[in-house]
Amino acid sequence: MSVTNCILNSGISLGCKDNLGGIKEAYIATFIGDEVYAIDAAGMITSLTNTQTFYKFEQRNEQGEFTQQGNHSTENGSNFWDQIVSLIFSKNSVDDRNVLKLLAQSALLVIVRDQNNSLWVVGKENGADLTASTVSAGKAYGDLNGTTISITGKEKYPANLIDEAAFAVLPGIA
Repeated sequence: MSVTNCILNSGISLGCKDNLGGIKEAYIATFIGDEVYAIDAAGMITSLTNTQTFYKFEQRNEQGEFTQQGNHSTENGSNFWDQIVSLIFSKNSVDDRNVLKLLAQSALLVIVRDQNNSLWVVGKENGADLTASTVSAGKAYGDLNGTTISITGKEKYPANLIDEAAFAVLPGIA
């Protein structure tokens, strides 16, 4: 068994304390499976073509979340990542209901802008799906009257970042 491509060749430095948690917004398009990616040697997406139109889903501070959970089996030698985008939308409306219905029926491609302005691509190879949603009127005056959703992609590798120039020319972004 050759492990040539599996040899650890760097570490992770502590870095500066200039990092923020949370996401600013998510951009969601229908995943068609024919998207074409150019990726540099570091793993950064430098071009993304043949996509559907992306739509912006805004988030208030400290509401939206993006996580990647690695799933690793030493017994089977397998690895994959769950890429999970959780979004919260205040107020309920007919338009929001209709968008929620379409999200549930579609395979999705998601780009998340985090609070550090990094852009993460979720569902790059396999698409992503709406895996949970709750529409609530709340109970107490201060409760959420709105919708929470989770979109999950399952991928062979952790999410790639897309550079700002490649992101800026995607349909619906400009």
